[in-house]
Amino acid sequence: MKKTMFFPFTLLLTAIMALTPAAAEEYVPTTTMEWQGVVESVAFRDSGTLLSGSNHGTLIAWDVNTGGEKWYQRQDESIWAVAISSRKPFIVAHGGEKNYRIRTRYASQGAWRGEIAGHTDAVLSLAFKPGEYLLASGSDDKTVRIWNLADANNLRHVRTLKGHASRVWAVAWSPNGQTLASAGDDGTVRLWNPNNGKSLAVLRGHQGPINSVAWSPDGQTLASGSSDETIRIWSLKTKRTLRALKGHANSVASVAFAPNGNILASGDCCGQIRLWNPKSGKYIALLTGHSNRVRAMAFSPYGKTFASGSDDGTIRLWKLLPVDVNNDGKVTFRDIIAVANNYGKTVAGGANRRADINNDGTIDIEDLILVAKAIDTAAAPALAKQSRTGTRSYGFTEADVERWIRDARQVNAEPEGIAALKRLLAALTFVEAPPTETALFANYPNPFNPETWIPYQLATRAGVTVTIHAADGKLVRTLALGQLPAGVYQSRSRAAYWDGRNVQGEPVASGAYFYTLTVGDFTATKKMLVRK
Repeated sequence: MKKTMFFPFTLLLTAIMALTPAAAEEYVPTTTMEWQGVVESVAFRDSGTLLSGSNHGTLIAWDVNTGGEKWYQRQDESIWAVAISSRKPFIVAHGGEKNYRIRTRYASQGAWRGEIAGHTDAVLSLAFKPGEYLLASGSDDKTVRIWNLADANNLRHVRTLKGHASRVWAVAWSPNGQTLASAGDDGTVRLWNPNNGKSLAVLRGHQGPINSVAWSPDGQTLASGSSDETIRIWSLKTKRTLRALKGHANSVASVAFAPNGNILASGDCCGQIRLWNPKSGKYIALLTGHSNRVRAMAFSPYGKTFASGSDDGTIRLWKLLPVDVNNDGKVTFRDIIAVANNYGKTVAGGANRRADINNDGTIDIEDLILVAKAIDTAAAPALAKQSRTGTRSYGFTEADVERWIRDARQVNAEPEGIAALKRLLAALTFVEAPPTETALFANYPNPFNPETWIPYQLATRAGVTVTIHAADGKLVRTLALGQLPAGVYQSRSRAAYWDGRNVQGEPVASGAYFYTLTVGDFTATKKMLVRK
């Protein structure tokens, strides 16, 4: 196959923040597929094949295991949306912006099947009804349409759903196929009875256009991502917001549920992907690597692979790896022990293979970080209690953790990973009399280039976040340090650490910056200088 616009896939080495400890799992980046253009849509045909559409009009089937192409098709318009039927033979549908038609192909080899027309403007979103060949489409013409694609010789329109006041960016069927959700620029999520076209509910709450919607696997809740920088979780039963998830600093462009329902992924216009516990609303992970809007995301059928497509011209694949080293169903300090006991060894040299979390053959700082970030928060009190009594049954000391932190900085590990090791260090460090008040201190060195430490103290156990803003108020970086016990965090091994880089990983320019400590209702801000 001739390749004129694609580049070889590359392996990513950066680790990401952990998932819920109960899951005993971790997503880590493995493969990047690149081309010249914007990735508009991604969809899994099965665990081994991913389809994507681009603004260059290219539909590509990728081999998930190798990152190579299986086949691709070209057309003269952008492919805004891609959907794949769950029935066999698989059918892929893709919609564009010029002739407003939806084109269909067989997903096995890309062979032409037919096209359907009816929309009067660009087709922006597509979704197949689970287990059937019924296709829903959302358009710039403010409508949602349903099509029957069962007969290749008679691809027909079923009905048109009207109610949106502006373009429809997203459509999604409930898992049982009895409810169709749509959302768009009018800031509403609309629920429909697809069998008769009647409106079931209009969900209001977002303060801006809605770019994406996704159903939970049990069909009881619906997630929506908006330009107002929030994700809302809606109850199908009450038709009301269960919770609003906040944390993105930019428009939320895409949302997706994992097949087990325990993870909700959201991608924003800055290239960040956040993972959430949709049942509690807790923020549990940050995936970094994209440098622009994450327009599309999808989990593989069994959730072992996660794909994200971006305006930066790349698709990134993230693999699910186990961090439950001792295989007891949870992640605790015992898993840290298993990795620590093999630290610096190789699998070929007899090291415990399960301690090699990222499967690179060596048990090193990357493996420690992956486990440390997933460690059950209940393990921290246990460690602290053992510190009080002087018991060292967990097999490593504060000095060991301090060395791991130094190793992590030497390999430029991401701040979230270093923060995880600091949480472990804090659990090992007993404080006889915790401070009476929470406070933020002056960073050191100041001025600095290229790194600095931000000391503080906590009167009580609390979640800790440090945000860094430029002089014009623009957010530069967020350091999420997680739940930390009461104590003094002043030494270099305990203070918040900033490497002088922004969220894209680029060194910031010289000038004045402001850092803010947020601990519950407490906030404090101080000024620092970068001098180069």
